[in-house]
Amino acid sequence: MTTILLPRLSRLGVSRLMAELGTDYSFDDALAFVNDHASLSSFAASGGVREHRVAEEIAATIRKTAEGCGFPTLSGQTGRAKFDRDAAIALASFGSLASGEGLRDDVWAYLTTVLLPDVVRWRFESKSQERFSGGVRNALQRLYMRASALDLGPEASVDRWRLLRALTEDAHVAIFERPLIGGNRVLAKAIAHGWAQAAASESKGNMEDIMRCAIKLLRLRYQIVDLGVLEDQELADTVASVFKDAAAQVAQVAQVAQVAGVAEVV
Repeated sequence: MTTILLPRLSRLGVSRLMAELGTDYSFDDALAFVNDHASLSSFAASGGVREHRVAEEIAATIRKTAEGCGFPTLSGQTGRAKFDRDAAIALASFGSLASGEGLRDDVWAYLTTVLLPDVVRWRFESKSQERFSGGVRNALQRLYMRASALDLGPEASVDRWRLLRALTEDAHVAIFERPLIGGNRVLAKAIAHGWAQAAASESKGNMEDIMRCAIKLLRLRYQIVDLGVLEDQELADTVASVFKDAAAQVAQVAQVAQVAGVAEVV
């Protein structure tokens, strides 16, 4: 099987391109820039076939996905949330990313900075450079990380993306912007399952606090026991227990605050 190598843009390339072109450039401007500054972009030296075309196909798919969510005009919270879900699923369908190219920050930097800058600006109005540079906050890399970890597999049929769709943006961020957790797909999936189970029984308004508390408890346990090496059921039981403890702590804090409020009024 042929390995597809995708174009890459260095962190310096992202900085220089945005410094010289500003924040409202087009992808035609970006392509011209990288062609004129060849040292800033590259491919892997060996190990596969270099393919600009595949990168362009990925970009075209994401652009079409964005258009289905209101791009280039509408950018409300509902449309952005739908884009995140649909784009994550679309990215997971590209086998060229699964080869290892999807793990490289500079591949995502090229896709977002050169081929899809207008889509990134539509999704994130702040135009922050971190949404273009590779990493956990890159506009597309963050979505691919989610889909890769939370994919339940084709055997799950219509439920394949149940976890991806169930988690709120806050929950996704809590998992995948923490390298210790988001970088471990087994652990990330277990926490997502734990969150979904807790959300089914807890108040929606409490879930952000419960998730924050659960992550703290899990990180404390991670310092003692490597959760990533636990058997599936043992890990699931551990995570479920942590979410139960977190919910109890949040409820206790709320109760104390309520009592204090009543005492203050009296």
